[in-house]
Amino acid sequence: MSNIRSEMIMLSNLNCPVCAAKLETAVRGTPGVSEAKVIFGAGSLNVTYDADAVSFEQIAEIVSKMGLGVAGRVPRA
Repeated sequence: MSNIRSEMIMLSNLNCPVCAAKLETAVRGTPGVSEAKVIFGAGSLNVTYDADAVSFEQIAEIVSKMGLGVAGRVPRA
């Protein structure tokens, strides 16, 4: 059975719309991620993923490799 999680990840250092689009594409292309949407104005990444296939830490690592930081995370219903 899948372990689907939906979270809003608050990003730090997000000041480039092109970087936001690249991050969204990178996260969305990760196996186990079913949805990824960067809200540039809010500085957040809304992501839905199967925690049995990919961990939050792996998603945070993608964020880090893009030169951004994770400032916090909030579970979504």
